[in-house]
Amino acid sequence: MQYKCNALKPIPKRLLIPIITDLREYRQAANDTISYSRDIVNKYGDVCEASFTGIKNYFIHDPEVIKEILTTQSPKFKRTKLFRAFRKFLGNGLFTADDPYHKQQRRMIKPAFLPQRVEGYAEAMVQCATEEMSTWKDGETININQAMTNITLNVITRTLFGSSLPADTIEAVRDRLPAAFNVMSRIVENPFYVYCLEKEIGIPIVKEFFKARAAFDEIIHGIIASYRKDNGNEKPGLLALLMSLKDEDTGMGMTDEEIRDEVITFFIAGHETTTLALSWSWYLIGGHQQVANAFYEEVKNVIGDRLPTAKDYQVLPLTKNIFKEALRLYPPAWTFAREAMEDIVIRDYHFPKGAILWTVTYLVHHNEKYFENAEEFIPSRWDTEQIKAIPKYAYFPFGGGNRMCIGEGFAWMEGVLVLAAIASKFRLHMPVGFTTAINPVFTLKMTDDLLMKVERI
Repeated sequence: MQYKCNALKPIPKRLLIPIITDLREYRQAANDTISYSRDIVNKYGDVCEASFTGIKNYFIHDPEVIKEILTTQSPKFKRTKLFRAFRKFLGNGLFTADDPYHKQQRRMIKPAFLPQRVEGYAEAMVQCATEEMSTWKDGETININQAMTNITLNVITRTLFGSSLPADTIEAVRDRLPAAFNVMSRIVENPFYVYCLEKEIGIPIVKEFFKARAAFDEIIHGIIASYRKDNGNEKPGLLALLMSLKDEDTGMGMTDEEIRDEVITFFIAGHETTTLALSWSWYLIGGHQQVANAFYEEVKNVIGDRLPTAKDYQVLPLTKNIFKEALRLYPPAWTFAREAMEDIVIRDYHFPKGAILWTVTYLVHHNEKYFENAEEFIPSRWDTEQIKAIPKYAYFPFGGGNRMCIGEGFAWMEGVLVLAAIASKFRLHMPVGFTTAINPVFTLKMTDDLLMKVERI
C-alpha cells in the first residue's frame, strides 16, 4: 500500500543505534516501563517511536489515536507475543483471544453480565465482605491486601460456582490459583522467561509454571465434569450459565476447554484487578483525612447500621468517586499493546506492518492535559464540568471498544459495595506517614503490604 508522504504527520523518534541502544535501554524498557515511557513521551510527544533492533516500537498516549486503535481500527491489530505467552495460562479466553473468535465468545457470554444479573451478585459481594470482617477484632491491625484478596476470591468463587461445591474443593481453588498466577507474574518480569514459556523450553520456572497450571486445571475440569454429569441442573452461578449458553448463529454451546479458559479469565479479571483497586482505595482513604471523614459520613447516612444492597450503589456518589479516582491514579491494568497486522494510518500517522503500539494507561491517567493536579487524589473532580469535557480515552481503566472488560459493571458494583460494607462496620486507620510505591508487573501492585488498624463503629 502506498501513502503520500506529504499527507502524513512525521512521528518523532529517539535515536536508535543497533545493539548499543538495545543493551543500554531494553532492560529499563522491560522492567521499569512506566519511568522509561514517561521519559520518552516527555521528550518526544504523545505519539513517538522508540524502536529496538528489529522491532518497530511506538508509544501512543494521544486519546484520539488510542480510540482508533481500540475501536474503528481494532480489526487491523492483534495481540503481541507477550499476550500469546499468557495464553499458556489463560488459554484462549476473552482476555487473550483474537478476532473473530473473541467477537463470537463475547457475544455468547455477554448475557452473563447484563445489569440485572450483576445486581443479582450484589448480595454475595456484601456477604463475602461480612464474612471477612467477622474475623477482625476491634483495635487489631489488618493486612488490607490480604483481606481484600480474601474477599474478592470468595466473591468470584461464589458467583462462579454458587455455594453448591464442597468446602474442600472451593479451598483448593483458592489455594492453587495464586500459585499459578504468582509464577506467571514472575515470568512476565523477564523477557527471556516469556520467550521460554512461549516456546515451552523446559527451564525450571517454565516447568514450575506447567506444574502449577496442571494442578489448577485438574480442579476446574473436575468441577466442569461434575456439572456436565448433572446437566447443570439447579446449579447456581456463572459456570452453570456458561454451560447453558448457545451461539445465536450456530446453536452450539461451549466446549469444556473453552469454559475452562473463561473460568480462569474470570478468576484473574474478577479477583486480582478488583483486589488491587480496593487496596489502593483504602490506601488513598487512609492518607486523606478530609476525604475519609466525608466517606464514612456518607456511608453512615445512607447505610446506617444495616448492610448495603444493590440499590445503594446508585446513592453512594462519594464512595463511587473514590473508587473511580483510585482507578485513575492506580489502574490495575496499567498498560496494553497491539501489533499491526498491516500498514495502518491513524489520524495521519503511518504505522508499518509488524509495529508494536504501546500505551501506558497509567501515564494517560496522570496527564495534566486532562486532569488538573493529576498526581493528587481528588474524588470530587468527577463531579465537575471540566471532567465531562475530557476525551473518552483519557480515562479507560477497563479498556475500550470491543475489548472493553466484559465484567466492568461487576467490578463497579463489587468495589462500591465492599467499600461501603466495611465502612458501615469499621473505620480503618493507616499508620501516620506510611507510603508505598507502585510495582508494575502483570498488574499494578504495591511494593509494601498495607497494614491498617480497624476500629469498630
